[in-house]
Amino acid sequence: MGKTGYIDYLDGFRGFCCFFLILYHWPMAYLSIPYGWEVLQAFFVMSGYLIIRILLYDKNKMPTYGSYYSRFIHRRGYRIFPLYIAYIVFWFSVFFIAKALNITFLKTITEEVSYNSGFLMTYTYNFSTFFNHYRGVDYLGTPLFAHLWSLSLEEQFYIIIPFLVFFLNRKTLLYVFIGAIVISPILRYVGFEYLLSLNPDIEWGATSLYHLPFFQMDCFATGGLLALTGFKRIKKPVQFTVLFLAFVVGVYVFIRWYTFKYQGSSFGEIALGTRNLIYWFVHDYQYVYILTLINFLATFIFMCFERGYGLLPRLFGNKFMAYFGKISYGLYVLHLPVLLICLLIYNAIVPKSYSISHPFLYELPAWIFYMVSLFLTGHLVFKYYESYFLRLKEKIDKKKFAKLRGEK
Repeated sequence: MGKTGYIDYLDGFRGFCCFFLILYHWPMAYLSIPYGWEVLQAFFVMSGYLIIRILLYDKNKMPTYGSYYSRFIHRRGYRIFPLYIAYIVFWFSVFFIAKALNITFLKTITEEVSYNSGFLMTYTYNFSTFFNHYRGVDYLGTPLFAHLWSLSLEEQFYIIIPFLVFFLNRKTLLYVFIGAIVISPILRYVGFEYLLSLNPDIEWGATSLYHLPFFQMDCFATGGLLALTGFKRIKKPVQFTVLFLAFVVGVYVFIRWYTFKYQGSSFGEIALGTRNLIYWFVHDYQYVYILTLINFLATFIFMCFERGYGLLPRLFGNKFMAYFGKISYGLYVLHLPVLLICLLIYNAIVPKSYSISHPFLYELPAWIFYMVSLFLTGHLVFKYYESYFLRLKEKIDKKKFAKLRGEK
């Protein structure tokens, strides 16, 4: 662990979570997983934990808020903006070229540019679902951009949290985080009822609830709580985390059993065959408490990482997993368009009839082709594009901020 609180084998765990998220978005039946939003919550918690640790360190080193915030934006900007901007510019260009040349397929997959460009360019895409209902346009998004809402949510967190960390003492900051954790389930309950009063479309209300920052405060706050306290009163972190994991699994099992036993329904029916979890998410008020449970589970796992307990360092500290984690940002940004391209190529080569007669044998080569293509794409983008900006970030950081932090 570095002095800023960075834990190297969290890179490996980041890659592990990214892999599960990619599996969740796999569209075929055999090699996908029915859950995936949990690992996305883990990403949010990890952001809160790591970012707040770094901010607490810089708060004691940087002489003014201006230099403190400038360094934070500099480091996050060089990590996040180059790939995001390149991604947006590329697909915006494809849209305008397709429109000029009247290429129907490309116009269709990029049509969201015509009505969501403002959201995409300002990191407010997570608000698009809510506002697009009133604009009379598709609020669900397209495969090229649908996943970018989570990046917008994190950027909004980056706006407010440096201010709180710098100007509040640790005790007050602790109360703020606890307050956010306590009030978030209440806001989700009241917020969803209010959203349904505006529009009875459950999918719109549930998606808005999940995407908007007011209802996701506790994921960053639980990570911040760990950064502040380390949960030092928990003397046996692995045992505690395993017990909490068992409790969460028990809650999941009980909900499914109760739904089947007393409501005559099932997870598959409510979630439309497990491909639309947003309906299951709001079933029986799960949205109120389930996010909080997952946030704390992720936080307790990171607590084990922080203390270096168990098999975690060995599982996620090896070079392959560490590198997987380093390129995970690129994998996440690029995974949906790579998926689209791979499936188009595969379906053009392999007869569709095999998907009916031999569904698993049809799916497995497609999955392997996609995974290899995605990892190779992520590797190349990281090596020849992202790495340049990361080296530039470190160079400027040493030149501009090292003296301010009292470092040589």
